[in-house]
Amino acid sequence: MDFKLNDYIDKYIQSADGAAEADKNVARHLKTIIPQTTHLDEDTFKEIVEELNKGIDDGHDFKNAFRKVCQKYILTGNIIKAELPGILTRIILDDTEFVEKITEERGIPSSRDDIRKIVCSKKRNDLTLLLKDMGLNIREVVFATFDETDMDADPFIKLGLRDIVRLLALDTSSLRKEQPLTAVSIRYENRDDVEKKFPVFPDAGWCDRFFPSKWDDNFGRTKSPGPKLKGMPEIVHENLKLSDVIEDIRFLEE
Repeated sequence: MDFKLNDYIDKYIQSADGAAEADKNVARHLKTIIPQTTHLDEDTFKEIVEELNKGIDDGHDFKNAFRKVCQKYILTGNIIKAELPGILTRIILDDTEFVEKITEERGIPSSRDDIRKIVCSKKRNDLTLLLKDMGLNIREVVFATFDETDMDADPFIKLGLRDIVRLLALDTSSLRKEQPLTAVSIRYENRDDVEKKFPVFPDAGWCDRFFPSKWDDNFGRTKSPGPKLKGMPEIVHENLKLSDVIEDIRFLEE
């Protein structure tokens, strides 16, 4: 990474007005991992760095410039050629927003218990009606994982939620400490007509949990904070309508 971008990031860390320490930590993390980028075409990488440097000339601070560039360059990682399972798993931390989105899509008030009851019924027609036009993510990029030792298995069926959070290096900092830890596990069809790609830093966005996978890895790879916990494989793809691909949903809690 060139000195200009390094200096740009350092300036944000040192002098950004009112920048929370968490934002400065993200900037420090990005300064480290951007040069370590893997599975991204070299010309595209150079173009991204040039776009980030342009933020200096346009008067944007690094955080705002980075977010703008990420939006432009999501899903630019190399296409994954390795075998993938027919069903992928996505974990959404904190089920509150998921439930609220469902009630918003349906246009009628529904309690968490009502929604859980429909989800637990496992009836495809009920799920399709419940999910309506919801996407797999609110962003354009979707992160998913799977069990690479047993492609047909649910990777988290025997794990507690805390272990899942550690394996995926999920960020819980935005959750209230007194709030019970919850999540939604979504199992969905891996469609052949949708390209699956290696995650790169624009996909992860303003985040200090993402690390590039090794050059010789077949997939992206989470970096769990536990030294004895192997990272989970991860892939990214475009957002999809949930009701078109849904296989199963589980509510998870401590």
